[in-house]
Amino acid sequence: MADKKKVYVVSNGDFRIPACVNGWPLQKKTLGQLQTALKKLGYDAEILPKYNAKDKHGFLTKQCEGTAAFARIDPKAPVIVLLNIWAYAHHVSGPLQTHSGPILLLANFDGTYPGLVALLNHSASLDRLNVRHSRLWSESFSDDPFFMKHLEKWLKTGKIVHNESHMIDDAQVSISKGAETLGKDLAASIKKERRIMGQFDPGCMGMLNAVMDPAKLGAAGMPIEYLNQSDLLAEMNLVSDEEAQSYLDWLLKKGTTFHWGTNKFTDLVYDQVLTQMKMYAAACRFVARYGLSTIGIPYQYGLVRCVPASDLVEGMLNNADRPPVRDPETNRIVFPGKPIPHFNEGDIGAGVPQLLMSEIFAAKKMPQETTLHDVRWGREYDGKFVWVFLISGGAPPAHFGGWKNTHVYRQPSGYFPLGGGTCSGVSKPGVITWARCYEAYGEMGMDCGTGEVVDLPEKEVRERLDKTDPQWPIANVYMPGYGRDQLMASHMSNHIVIGYGDILQELIALCRNLGIKVRVAGDAGKALKKK
Repeated sequence: MADKKKVYVVSNGDFRIPACVNGWPLQKKTLGQLQTALKKLGYDAEILPKYNAKDKHGFLTKQCEGTAAFARIDPKAPVIVLLNIWAYAHHVSGPLQTHSGPILLLANFDGTYPGLVALLNHSASLDRLNVRHSRLWSESFSDDPFFMKHLEKWLKTGKIVHNESHMIDDAQVSISKGAETLGKDLAASIKKERRIMGQFDPGCMGMLNAVMDPAKLGAAGMPIEYLNQSDLLAEMNLVSDEEAQSYLDWLLKKGTTFHWGTNKFTDLVYDQVLTQMKMYAAACRFVARYGLSTIGIPYQYGLVRCVPASDLVEGMLNNADRPPVRDPETNRIVFPGKPIPHFNEGDIGAGVPQLLMSEIFAAKKMPQETTLHDVRWGREYDGKFVWVFLISGGAPPAHFGGWKNTHVYRQPSGYFPLGGGTCSGVSKPGVITWARCYEAYGEMGMDCGTGEVVDLPEKEVRERLDKTDPQWPIANVYMPGYGRDQLMASHMSNHIVIGYGDILQELIALCRNLGIKVRVAGDAGKALKKK
């Protein structure tokens, strides 16, 4: 029988040891804050795993370690999974599938490391596995009335039910006849002609929510072509140095800024980028060979040990203005003058809205570029809660105003030991549509809404970058009615897809006609709600 006054606290972490070592001081601080909060409510905490003096951290780093830790936990006891850094959800998801006690996912609302990203991913992964749980977040813990109220509720009842009145179901939404017609026609085309989605080695970094049922996707007209990253590597070896150099020359002529150095372990060096150009060509060849409409390269964990990062490649693919690549079998340019929608980290739940949004943009003769971002962090600016959307790669230069505003930095060595360039910039101000597809409790859904990328002062942008990862592309996004507590309560992924322009009604109509359940978030949903 579980001790009613005892809570198990599990520190889940990254597979990459440097990330765990770097993040341990913040985790240790947060563990102390959580213990203080629990004591105020009359509870004791047992922390697992124990601190490892040799490894200099106390995180779970593998699924087998998670299994061993949960073997010590009473299956009926309350469990808190504390997330302050990026952590692999599958380390703990297996034991949580059979855990009968209350489950709480908790993160420090801090942007230093991707802990919030991990919380949203863990939650979406458990939803994918049909595991009921609660989620909570805080900046100050025992000094935070919001946190203490909800923690006490969870300790007493075993669950937290957040207010989700900001999410409007599809049945309550009214859209224009023009949007309905476009959505119906596009859906008919997709179902008849099919849009094949190329997914390399699914399940990147424990993201179980990034894997979706091929039966459901196929029924919606988007079958999956499963591919292997080893085959991508083999194709890269067939690209000559001369061909790769031509793509790099193209980027340089466009005014792209490369931040070169000489030390390959810490700096961006020429050979790293040349290899990235070979990956770009290889990816385009795969698109042509298999007739793909989208492509997703996970990179981690697999290629990270073999070649430089995929991120510059991903940004190039997602951009309409990019070096032309010819299919060696037909000599035709692959997707001339158009993006090849690429879903970062092989997250097909992002690939679906990227594909659908790109189709709508094309039908409306609007710029087609889309990208996913991590929901990394956010804070108020000038009375509005402005999110920091940030991602290691995939953001197209069009979102920054073109290649002349694009910077290529070396990827952080802790995550990317072989280096490679980012595709970085500050997203330009403008109206956006956002979306995310997911699978939860046996049902495929799409959350969506509108917002705007905000033009913040340079000082504020710099602070946001310095508080996260300054090498990565950033979008500062305001979504009315979908601020901190609203998004954290209901968003079904660590990722979010954005594209410039308001195509919300068309996206709703398209999803309806493809059989995908829709929820519209924030003020955008309220504006479309039937009277």
